[in-house]
Amino acid sequence: MWESVHAFNRYLNQKLPFETGVLRRFFVQAGSCLAVMLIIHTSLIIRFETYYTDYFPSEIAKAIKVASYFLDVFMVVGVNTAYFGFYFFEKWKKNLVEKETWAKEKAMLQQERINAQYENLINQLNPHFLFNSLSSLDSLIDDNPSLARQFLGQLAKVYRYVLQHKDKELVSLETELTFVKNYVSLLETRFGGTFQLYCTIDSDALERQIVPVTLQILIENAIKHNSISEVTPLRVSLTSRDGYLEVSNPVQRKTQIATSNGQGLQNLRQLYSFLSSKEVVIESGEVFTVRVPLL
Repeated sequence: MWESVHAFNRYLNQKLPFETGVLRRFFVQAGSCLAVMLIIHTSLIIRFETYYTDYFPSEIAKAIKVASYFLDVFMVVGVNTAYFGFYFFEKWKKNLVEKETWAKEKAMLQQERINAQYENLINQLNPHFLFNSLSSLDSLIDDNPSLARQFLGQLAKVYRYVLQHKDKELVSLETELTFVKNYVSLLETRFGGTFQLYCTIDSDALERQIVPVTLQILIENAIKHNSISEVTPLRVSLTSRDGYLEVSNPVQRKTQIATSNGQGLQNLRQLYSFLSSKEVVIESGEVFTVRVPLL
């Protein structure tokens, strides 16, 4: 019977595949098998009644006929149920393998997107930052050679950090703040006392993680869009609060701002969206604030 059901199933796979409706397929397959079995069985019963009823009492012969019909129904339903169970088990295994493969491919694709997004951040930051740093260094070489050497040393530390962490997805906030100290030293040399950084970071937050050079990007963004002078020094504050790192500054708009497409902050938001369910929050008013989730 199993081979008969299997052969009939192959035929139905062409004429009535499972995708057209599982219940419909089950009833058609089971009903067809039952009809064939009943036809065969009825012919056997007729033969039995013709040649063998004289050997059995009428009550026993009747019971045998009824029981045999029930047995047919049980066998057909049982065999088809087993076949459908086998089909769904194989489909479940196939779906499980496909799901695992899809999850791996999704993870690889997300990692590639993270890497590409981070490279975009670094590539956007480096030319602008390097140009400003070299311009500052050029002005110091003749005026203050000692300070120029100090500036060059700090610049080397900044780029060493960028190179050492360019392949890392995350760094601790403590590591990033150590880097920022060297970076701020460059800014203090570049702007004198007109750039000021204030940090209020909880000790627990130091062990949390962020994307490398996040703070440099946000500080550069503040410098790019705000005027800095002895009359209006730029004060940037770093604060940890409610699982976020806040970078804020009072808005001191420049009269002329270099062309900006806002790509830096946009890339940063997209990058963190891959790494956390929390979003990068940007608030603009009298104080411009960017809240980055600590990971």
